[in-house]
Amino acid sequence: MINYKNIMIVTLDKKSVLYSTEAMDLGIDVNSYFKKRNFFIKCLNHIDKSLNTTYSSVAYGDWKKRLGDVELLILNSHFFSKSVIKYVNKHYPHVRIIIWYSNPVSVDTPIDFFDGLNCEIWSFDKKDVEEFSLNYNNQFIDTSKLKITSHEKKYVKDICFIGVDKGRLSYLQELKVFFEKLELNSMIYVVDSNRNSSTTYNYETPLSYEKLINYEGNSKAILDIVQENQTGLSLRPIESIFLEVKLITNNNMVKYQDFYNEQNCFLLTERPLSELKQFLNTPYIPVPDKILEKYTLKNWINNFIRFDSDK
Repeated sequence: MINYKNIMIVTLDKKSVLYSTEAMDLGIDVNSYFKKRNFFIKCLNHIDKSLNTTYSSVAYGDWKKRLGDVELLILNSHFFSKSVIKYVNKHYPHVRIIIWYSNPVSVDTPIDFFDGLNCEIWSFDKKDVEEFSLNYNNQFIDTSKLKITSHEKKYVKDICFIGVDKGRLSYLQELKVFFEKLELNSMIYVVDSNRNSSTTYNYETPLSYEKLINYEGNSKAILDIVQENQTGLSLRPIESIFLEVKLITNNNMVKYQDFYNEQNCFLLTERPLSELKQFLNTPYIPVPDKILEKYTLKNWINNFIRFDSDK
């Protein structure tokens, strides 16, 4: 029997996917790195990054005091994590540490940044797993956040994309033009961030996750455009199967997933856009609960435990 109380997650902030209500409900100790990341802490972070030090440990939250009871520590792949790993390796060498990559390595912290540390590196992307000899775990979602709280008309769309640019803007704009030709009501909402590819595009302000789910949950389909070199699933396909909303994607790897059904998933790499309107007008076929369970946070955590026990 898994004792979730011996597991800790430390992540960026409450907006992070890893800052999970479902994890807390299981008894997992969920925290953000710092109580408050002010200018002084930011300076310490960059000193740690440049000089390979752990000065920022003085500003860690109260979770630092509870590490003695922890058996498994899960961190995201941010550069903040390196000083945490060094601190834990030194003071609590018994703790098993996992670094979780939920983005392709090509756009995230380089793998060699964690060289020489006692930790395991895991990724959602099988291409990265093979290239860098990492461990694989599937993407997950906190289902407690998948609540549609409004069915107002403003949320009702044929097709919905909400996300940051990440080099996808040009293709998203092309698709929007085609959707308009088909007289489809699409929402292409590209959020302003430090990953912009245009200096002239009028980027949008961020939405709360609650509003994002209201838009996606009231749409006929979620549009999923993955970053260059990405083969792992983003959250959008996972959101689509739990919300029972169709998926339009350029990620051909969706075809090989256990939830794939051509009536629910439109592969832009294989089907002509002329078939899109017909696709949207056919019924959604619900995914069996047994498959949905695979993409829950609990199963994601259990995959780490099973891997360790199978050694």
